[in-house]
Amino acid sequence: MHVVRPDPQWWTSGVHAGRPLRDCLAEQDIKTLFLFLRDRGYSRSALAAASGLAETRVRSISQGKQVVTSYDVLVRIADGFGIDRGLLGVGSHVSSSESTGETMLRDPGAVPGFVGSLAALAVGPVPPELSEYAAAKHPDASGPPDRVTAAHVDLVRAVCDEHRQIDATRGGGSCRDSAANYLAWASGMLSSRFDSDETEAGFKIALSDMYQVAGWASHDLGDHAAARHYLTAGLVLAREVNELALIAGGFYRLGRVSIHLGRAQEALRLWQLGQIVAQDSGNLAAVAVLHANEAWAYAMLGATNRVSDSLARAQDELGRVDEGTVPSWARFFLAPADLDGISGVIYGCLASHVEHRPRFAERAIDHAERSYATRGAGEERSRTFDAISIATGYVLDAQLDRASAAAHRAVDMALATDSVRAADRLHAMAALARPYATHDGVSGVLERVDAMIDC
Repeated sequence: MHVVRPDPQWWTSGVHAGRPLRDCLAEQDIKTLFLFLRDRGYSRSALAAASGLAETRVRSISQGKQVVTSYDVLVRIADGFGIDRGLLGVGSHVSSSESTGETMLRDPGAVPGFVGSLAALAVGPVPPELSEYAAAKHPDASGPPDRVTAAHVDLVRAVCDEHRQIDATRGGGSCRDSAANYLAWASGMLSSRFDSDETEAGFKIALSDMYQVAGWASHDLGDHAAARHYLTAGLVLAREVNELALIAGGFYRLGRVSIHLGRAQEALRLWQLGQIVAQDSGNLAAVAVLHANEAWAYAMLGATNRVSDSLARAQDELGRVDEGTVPSWARFFLAPADLDGISGVIYGCLASHVEHRPRFAERAIDHAERSYATRGAGEERSRTFDAISIATGYVLDAQLDRASAAAHRAVDMALATDSVRAADRLHAMAALARPYATHDGVSGVLERVDAMIDC
């Protein structure tokens, strides 16, 4: 079938399966758009080329296995096929870099002495070199209110909670731009009048938490410079009002950026700084989270005894937690699956050291499978990571048939999650599997992982 150039009239007058295409576009129903175009001669490769997506993702979308929610992907689709952005509901959106300016994307981690500055923040006032990251922004759009009340604080908290849930369910790509744009506007209220000291403190706490959500979503997208920027801004605001639990949360997330980049010693130092704050706060959930993550750094370093000690401490602290005192950022760790989930990652990391493989590969599988089986609604991204951990464990244990089956499931789940971290973990799993590339099942997995692109 000959492929014709898109007719601009298609988008407003076209029909597929009895549905006006204009309505499908308004609902961001990309599956129907792709099926409409397939009927007009577009192959999967042509759809992929025009939209900038991998063919595997085009197939998943066309089959209804994946839904497009990322703003950037929707823009690429609109521009690639000549569709008015407004028809897809993305015409008035401003990307994070456009709305916040280059200053918003400055990476504090690129500045010499960054970790030292964070060490000073952990035990005292905000160092001057960090204060700029939480400075009020002045967007060109309608300005912030002149007077900030408790109602504004409640709104920021609600927006923060909503973005945190979307991030956990669909991945950072589904909400990072939205969070960044909201921060660009909401941070302007730092220059407004507050109706009371209590409102000002509450606002800074809520805004600090929102910065952490944006930082975590950026990390999930592989944008580590932006992640460190947002997380540092959150730390600054939390320290201004001495909200210790949030400060501990900022250190936890900064350490996760470092561990993802393979900087185990840096991550360990950040988590140890966070531990100082968490202990001072008396918040046992934060203490438990940091102990468990310290175990990850020790696993990367091959320190088995320290891994065991840190995980035992995390388990002990969790057993003493009063759920009513847990900060919003740490609630994820109360899920029945979460300690098993990170244990699966940690033991898999230990098993990647050849000398530790016989002892820990099977343990990694057991923890990851328990976690996978007990994940609930709203934990879809974490469940995807569990699936990758299971596949990794089977690869390390040389159970190749099970490894390939688990890996195909993990790839399917990663394709349905807008998370670069998931793709990165799949590539790490694939690197371990390459020595077995002659195995039929493994070779198919490697082909799928190699075909994945950042989209």
